[in-house]
Amino acid sequence: MPIVTISMYSGRNQKEKDRLAESITDNIVKIFQVEREEVVIVFQEAPHGNWYAAGIRL
Repeated sequence: MPIVTISMYSGRNQKEKDRLAESITDNIVKIFQVEREEVVIVFQEAPHGNWYAAGIRL
């Protein structure tokens, strides 16, 4: 069972996340040759103030 976790800033609407999950699912099904029902997509969202790179808040 492929599980894909997407970490991102919060703020995207549900329709955008639905479209992204569908697109990723389609590609996993095609590349890994698994059933759609086996693919799990997880969105982890956090506010901008919680993201850092090289010790600097993004």
